[in-house]
Amino acid sequence: MKIIWVKDGNKGHEKQVKVLLSELSKDINFKIIEDHNHSRSFKRILDIIHHLTYYFFKLKKTFKNFRDINHNEITLVIGAGSSIHMRILSIKNFFKKINNNNIVTISVLTPSIFRNNFDLICAPLHDRDKLKGLKNVIFFEGSLAQVSDLEPDGQIGLIGLGGINKHFTFNENDLIKQIEYILSLYPKKQWYIFVSRRTPEIMIQKINQLKKIYENISISTEGFDEIIKKASIKIITQDSVNMVYESLSCKGITILFSMRYQKENKVVKQINKLLSTNQVGSIEKTKMIDGLSKTKIIMPNKFNEVFCEVEKLAYQIIKFLNLK
Repeated sequence: MKIIWVKDGNKGHEKQVKVLLSELSKDINFKIIEDHNHSRSFKRILDIIHHLTYYFFKLKKTFKNFRDINHNEITLVIGAGSSIHMRILSIKNFFKKINNNNIVTISVLTPSIFRNNFDLICAPLHDRDKLKGLKNVIFFEGSLAQVSDLEPDGQIGLIGLGGINKHFTFNENDLIKQIEYILSLYPKKQWYIFVSRRTPEIMIQKINQLKKIYENISISTEGFDEIIKKASIKIITQDSVNMVYESLSCKGITILFSMRYQKENKVVKQINKLLSTNQVGSIEKTKMIDGLSKTKIIMPNKFNEVFCEVEKLAYQIIKFLNLK
């Protein structure tokens, strides 16, 4: 069995597909064929035109990457991201025309076009209203992340920072104050601070200044997957939804920074649900007299179970494939 993985170059998208394929590999033997389709802006428009040529003119050179593949071995095409939906459906159509091989197409995350044409859509619960009435959908909560039962190390803490976004206000000065508060509460822990591509340079500069004061912190862009499994406490910005669910898929405490939302959209509602059900803790600031404020940590429910969304989803996909 062979699976074609159409990749769009987006790290967040590809990471979710990767953990899903990894989970599927525990029960299914398959080989992955990567199809790189890094389309952006104008190049994406050209890419769509390129794929449409197959529909109208049957130009097989559009799929020259698959020339040497045993077409009967292809069982599934999968990918995530709006720029690869046409590609996935075009590949399915290509193999069907060649030898009537009706391969399964899976979109991880909600496709922007031709939703009924996919065999399966694996979508986050917050897209339920958008997909109302469709029967080819399997829902999961949040985002897909590797599950870990590794017992955390009490000496390790993680701070995960997102950046400028359309959901929450990313106030660098306020976040630095909260980080200083955390460092003062847990001075004996070794703190690993992870930044993202969205993290503003000014925020990184401010953290570097903190390093001159606190010896127990380090800044990194590498090793996140390992540290998040080991950290006994993880403090994450609310805009980093994928990071939040990666944390919840491991043992240890997950706490969210205090942040103001810009508008109440589906992402904000999802984060607020985690907070209201006490699945995550929070840093809470209350105003006092004379403009002073008091900061404290609200701990999550200690009986929360590790999130296993990718395991549940893989199980349902395997059931679906067995019925095909």
